[in-house]
Amino acid sequence: MRKVLLALLGLLPMAAQAEDACKEVTLGVSVYRCSESERKAADAQLNVSYKKLIARFESQHRINPEQGKVFMTMARDSQRAWLKLRDTNCPLEATDIEPGVEASLTTINFCVARMSQERAAYLDGIVPDEFGVSCPSTDFNVFLASFAENSAVQRAFIQRPLQFLATVDAEPEPRLEKRALEDKQIKYPLMPDRAHREAEGLTLSIKERSGDTATAILNKPDTDYLVEYRFVLGKCWMLSEVSDFAI
Repeated sequence: MRKVLLALLGLLPMAAQAEDACKEVTLGVSVYRCSESERKAADAQLNVSYKKLIARFESQHRINPEQGKVFMTMARDSQRAWLKLRDTNCPLEATDIEPGVEASLTTINFCVARMSQERAAYLDGIVPDEFGVSCPSTDFNVFLASFAENSAVQRAFIQRPLQFLATVDAEPEPRLEKRALEDKQIKYPLMPDRAHREAEGLTLSIKERSGDTATAILNKPDTDYLVEYRFVLGKCWMLSEVSDFAI
């Protein structure tokens, strides 16, 4: 019974949001009902977090839907494996209690609730929404101005993985090397803001705009410094490729 009480104390934050069964807990049936309520509430939250993760994969990979499908399959397989782990792990916490009695079921319920809460928090942290950033504009001139000045906009509106083409020193002459960068490999800001550009003598301009594609260039006059940013338009503009031609 001590284990049941400790489990209940550990879930007090969730208890405030669960059903009335957890509002006035006394030993016995009320604790069991509370555990049932906690388990159901945590399961519901886990389901919401999982669906939101799938929606984020779908939203952030509109430009490359096949990659989005791969990530969604990974998430589904991971969730199924985790549910199996949870449902086989929690009965272990009740092995010192007679199987089938309310104390045993209560212990298992609280374990399931605790693990589900932890899993929901974990899923919420995967490819999180970028601070509620909305599309600055589908007008590329307006979008580019916002993109250059705000790292949060840059994080929100890049295609993942980001294609990165760079000039590398090689023999007998420099060569171009292309890589696909994941989130942890991308360094922000990808594009310097106005203050930095003015300090460094850099110029940002639109090279071309055709239909649902656009290219911006960052260069330093009278030097070999040149970076191209290629964008594609879906519901909003997305940076799809960066080409750094500077040696």
